[in-house]
Amino acid sequence: MLALASGPIYGRKRRRTLVVGVVGRAGTVEGVLSGRVTIDGDDSSATAISMFRKSRFREQIRAIALNGIAIAGLNVVDVKRIEKATQVPVLVLTRSRPNVGEFMRALSIYQRTGVKNSEKKRALIENTNRERRFVRMDGFYVQAGLDATELKGILPTAFVLLRLAHMIASGVSMGVSKGRM
Repeated sequence: MLALASGPIYGRKRRRTLVVGVVGRAGTVEGVLSGRVTIDGDDSSATAISMFRKSRFREQIRAIALNGIAIAGLNVVDVKRIEKATQVPVLVLTRSRPNVGEFMRALSIYQRTGVKNSEKKRALIENTNRERRFVRMDGFYVQAGLDATELKGILPTAFVLLRLAHMIASGVSMGVSKGRM
């Protein structure tokens, strides 16, 4: 599995931030990848695909896990594009039930301040939510194109690797990491 997490966005003062990918399987970390994405941009999907393709672990990766549908602020991930390019399923995990209305309001606010492709981002979120419902499982809300049996087997690993990716990204970016994602 490949778990991706972005570094902090520093109040949007910087234009780009770190993205860390941790590759692993139950109990074993195989490797760490890194890339950069534009804060509130539209390059998260391309970066995820590039990280996957450049990885020497790509043959071992059976799923990609994300902490939410957007990384680096409002840089919305195109789940279907990543799945098509990598041929592996994408899991979106969140601790609390996503508030789509709040996310859409944030997109509207940032659209007025110049965030690129706000309508495209809105459409990606709506399409993903229409095609994949969030289900509550093991203390998380999970959105994936997998059935419950498949999810049950990989969810613990996804959580651990996402947490590690988040800690590495914040630790490298800020000099110290936070424990929660």
